[in-house]
Amino acid sequence: MDPPIVYIEKEPFLNMIVASAETFKRECFGLIFGTTPSRKRNYFVITNVIAIQLAKKRKNSEVDQSRGSKERMSAMFKQYPTLFNPIGDFHSHTEWGDIERFAKLTDTDIADMIKNDMPLCVLINIVTRGKEKMIWESTRSGGIRGSLGKYKYQINALRLNRDNEQECLAIKADSSVKALNHALGYR
Repeated sequence: MDPPIVYIEKEPFLNMIVASAETFKRECFGLIFGTTPSRKRNYFVITNVIAIQLAKKRKNSEVDQSRGSKERMSAMFKQYPTLFNPIGDFHSHTEWGDIERFAKLTDTDIADMIKNDMPLCVLINIVTRGKEKMIWESTRSGGIRGSLGKYKYQINALRLNRDNEQECLAIKADSSVKALNHALGYR
């Protein structure tokens, strides 16, 4: 079977971009909500995201939700599973000095996906753009890249295969890409 496609609605896509810009030079972190692939449909749909406000170890290379925050949210999710169906998380990898990080899972990211039984991760690589303006478009790997404000973004949706190796999935976020390009003056 082909790898699933990841459809991201406009608001969650834009909210992930804003979350990564807000914490720039530090990683952002949040939860992804939506639907996972089934026997009849081979795609994820991201319908909502929540940026996590209470994070510990918010550094340039790692971020983790505080224990109290995680416990409160888990209790709510268990009590109302039809309202809250987390299917993964999102976080950013940001530049730090001359070091640029990539939109690829680290060993810690992989361990967290396994531990928390999350089938999907959206990874946002954010770096300062200088004077270069980039149109928003799909990449060969299936991700999406572009620029907004002072930043360049590379956004990848990743899952782990049966051998726990990362696999980049194709992202479809047409309304977001169209809106961003329109806002930047690209028609």
